[in-house]
Amino acid sequence: MLIFRYSARELLRHPARSLLAVLGVAVACAMLLDMLMLGGGLNASFRSLLTSAGYELRVSPAGTLPFDTGATIDDAERVRAALEADPAIAGVAPVLGSNLLAEGLESPGEGRKGPGEAAPEDGTEESRGATRLFVLGVDPAEQGLYRLTSGTAPAPGGVVIGLELAEEGVVIGDTLTLRAPASFADAGRRSGRYVVLGIAEFLYSASGERSVAIPLSSLAELTDQPDRASLMMVRLAEGEDPDGIADRLRAEYPGLEIASIGQLVETAARRLSYFRQLAAILGTVSLIVTTLLIGTIMAISINDRYGTIAALRAIGISRRSIVSAFLVESLLLCVAAAVLGLGLGLLVAGQLERILSDFPGLPSAIRFFVFEPDRLAWAAAGVLLAGVGAALVPAIRAMNAPIAATLHREEP
Repeated sequence: MLIFRYSARELLRHPARSLLAVLGVAVACAMLLDMLMLGGGLNASFRSLLTSAGYELRVSPAGTLPFDTGATIDDAERVRAALEADPAIAGVAPVLGSNLLAEGLESPGEGRKGPGEAAPEDGTEESRGATRLFVLGVDPAEQGLYRLTSGTAPAPGGVVIGLELAEEGVVIGDTLTLRAPASFADAGRRSGRYVVLGIAEFLYSASGERSVAIPLSSLAELTDQPDRASLMMVRLAEGEDPDGIADRLRAEYPGLEIASIGQLVETAARRLSYFRQLAAILGTVSLIVTTLLIGTIMAISINDRYGTIAALRAIGISRRSIVSAFLVESLLLCVAAAVLGLGLGLLVAGQLERILSDFPGLPSAIRFFVFEPDRLAWAAAGVLLAGVGAALVPAIRAMNAPIAATLHREEP
């Protein structure tokens, strides 16, 4: 207790120096926490997103990205039937993705006029009362792309809209007119009217993307793409090994890209390794900054008290007690900085998350900074260990100085 009181008193004797040290270490602690959250957050977020639908495999055309509307699985019904006949497979959810036009909606930023009103014309399809939507054709009984928040699943003549459209004022019971754009050639003249049956959270939609789900057969008819699918999501029987099944199916279907959720997560992790490397570099820098800052502050503080140190040793105070006093002094600085820095880090992470949420091509459900209690503990522990370790060197050096050579020094 005496050591604690002495250390606290010494810190309060130099408030400006102590405050600058706390602020500097707090910034380093905030950076360390954010980098720990970023380093593991993306992987955890991707894994959570990919496993949330309950499907273990994804089947898509070889060499394509998900929902590449220029590439589809041909003869989709045959492929689906063959997969469902496999005893290791419990269910197959075919999905067809396409960009369609919805009449009566305006582009983002212009405000919504309502299902029956037309937007001003400037020569483009969107301006002539049509808005581009990303439409998913699904089998309502076997799908893993959205979660209903209200209403019912899509049915012939009915659609489910995403939260983006719901926020713009489209409600259950409204009617949307969907048509294929001119790029679909003959299908460009096809259109259909659909009643909004439900509102859903689309798991893989990018930020700001307007998504709609309709029955697969309805989308195939609108786009003139019979018996095709952009991808298939496969649910395995209980106890089956997803990686092993994926490897076997790849050999049986060489024209298709088949991967387990675990393999997809590994692929995503490799593509996002830049963020982990950045997190590792900046996290290391924050620890170095903490070490140098605390080491410098403590070296100055100890140097100012060489005379006091020599006097204490001369009257019999042990070296261990004196070193302990300096370490407690450093620990108090780091504890104050850690409390401030962890709060600052969470605040900064929230702001960065809002900025990065519009990262091109990533689903809006992906989180860059994922808070986990163990990352908070690691950040605090890293700062405390770096700070105390930095104070140890000048403290031991002072203890080893000859008493006679230091007694003439006076404390300012």
